[in-house]
Amino acid sequence: MSTTTEVFGDVDRMDAKAFASHLAEDCMLRFANADEVVGRDAIEEAIGGFFSTIKGLSHHIVEQWDVDDTTVVQLEVTYTRMDDRRVTLPAVTIYRRGGDLIDEYRIYIDLGPIYA
Repeated sequence: MSTTTEVFGDVDRMDAKAFASHLAEDCMLRFANADEVVGRDAIEEAIGGFFSTIKGLSHHIVEQWDVDDTTVVQLEVTYTRMDDRRVTLPAVTIYRRGGDLIDEYRIYIDLGPIYA
């Protein structure tokens, strides 16, 4: 079973394939106000597409709560935009596991400032 730090580490390296390895084959992802994406391969492609719009990112875990199979993480995420400006945004991620892999992954964030 992957830890939150391992999952965010793969994201911070902008490694969509490594991130997807934490997900169940039929995982559902909801990222900000985008439509839900279902399936590990589709999520890898969607996250890879997002990574292509930024130069980098890093997650700082503010707080984490684990309740049964659900993890809630309060974050500060610093994005490096294509113009090299950095934007730090508050976010909440909620994910659920049916076993060792993540079945449902929800990211609540306003991505607008990254592209403003």
